[in-house]
Formats: sequence, C-alpha cells, structure tokens
Amino acid sequence: MIKAYVSQYDLRLFRFIFNFRRNSLLPLFFRIFSFLGDGYFYFLFLLYMYFSRPGDFRSALFVFLGAFAIEMPLYHLLKHSIRRIRPFNAHVDIDNMVLPIDEFSFPSGHTSAAFMMALVIGHFIPSIFPFLYLFALLVGISRIYLGVHYPSDILGGAAFGTGCALASIYLSSHLFG
Repeated sequence: MIKAYVSQYDLRLFRFIFNFRRNSLLPLFFRIFSFLGDGYFYFLFLLYMYFSRPGDFRSALFVFLGAFAIEMPLYHLLKHSIRRIRPFNAHVDIDNMVLPIDEFSFPSGHTSAAFMMALVIGHFIPSIFPFLYLFALLVGISRIYLGVHYPSDILGGAAFGTGCALASIYLSSHLFG
C-alpha cells in the first residue's frame, strides 16, 4: 500500500514537472543542463586545481578518482539490480526528449554524478558550493523534464552521489592525510 502511494505521488510530481514542456525556452534550457550533466567538463576541475592550486592537486585527484571508483561500480550494480523502467517506457503518453545511455531509471546517473562532483569540488573550493549545488539540482530536474527519470530517481541519485563523495573525502583524508 505504501509502495503504491509513493509510486502514485512520484508519477504526479513527474507529470507536474514534465508538463512544463509547453514553454518554448525550457526545452533548450534543460537540454543544456542535461548535456552538462553528462560529465564531460568535470575534468576541468582537475586542470583548475593543477594550475591554480598545485599544492591541493594531489588531494583533489585522489578524492576525484576515489569518488568515481566508488560510484561507478555501485551505480551499475544498483541500476541492474533494481531495474526500474523509465517513464517513457512505462507510460504511453510520455515521450522522451533525449536518449538515455542505459535501459533503467533508478538511480539517475546524471544526478548522482552532479551531486557527487558538487560536493567534491565544493570540498576544495567552498565559495562556489552553492552554485554547484544549484547546478546539480538543475541537472536532476532536467532529467525529469526530458522524460527519462522520475523524481524518486533524482532523489536516489542525489543521495547516492552525495554518499559516494563523502566516502571518498573521508577515505582520502584518512589514507593520504
């Protein structure tokens, strides 16, 4: 009964966000955030650290690589264990605006990576953390808007990415000082 209620609420919230597609500027806006959430630019953080803060580069590299080393295998394990069907595959009236790279919905990988990197980068550059967190939120919302994730996929991805970042920060500080 609780699962049915949560699923129903999840679908209602999904449809609320998804139905904003009628606005002409929002599709482009959310496609851009979804693309940025693909992660192609995350390595720029390491370049920044290398050239601007060379004393912190080694620590940043360990945390960055550690976070992805924790996140990637666990993410794939979760995704293929839970096997949640994507909204556009589960409901005939929902169409997707982007093609996801995999078959299943929970957790959102884009959101997971965005929150993970927001925390990792924010750990080293605290002054920009609020902007990074807002970026991560927009990546998550974009995935709902584009029809490929439910809100609970986004919440799961945010929690998962945050946990992976915290684990990497903790392990790096205890293993490498």
